[in-house]
Amino acid sequence: MDGLQVMLTDEQAASLRIYIFETAKEAISEAKEVAGLDKVFLKKGEMAKWLGISYATLSKLEREGLPSIKIDGLQLYSKEEVKAYLLAKQN
Repeated sequence: MDGLQVMLTDEQAASLRIYIFETAKEAISEAKEVAGLDKVFLKKGEMAKWLGISYATLSKLEREGLPSIKIDGLQLYSKEEVKAYLLAKQN
């Protein structure tokens, strides 16, 4: 089989390009939201996932001085502060 060839008018091709672009843009936006990329602060489970570590390891880092904020009993972590803290601990 040599492949399939589809002939589109200029209008159809433009419409298809717009559709593909919008679909990709929505998927990227959803992926960013799911990954927490659009958030400045993350909850404990989200931070562990963002760092790629276990909940227990995050708790250990907290005991060692990892910065966090507690608001109404909710533990939050600034991605920028956590990043700075971890980079400062590099050997």
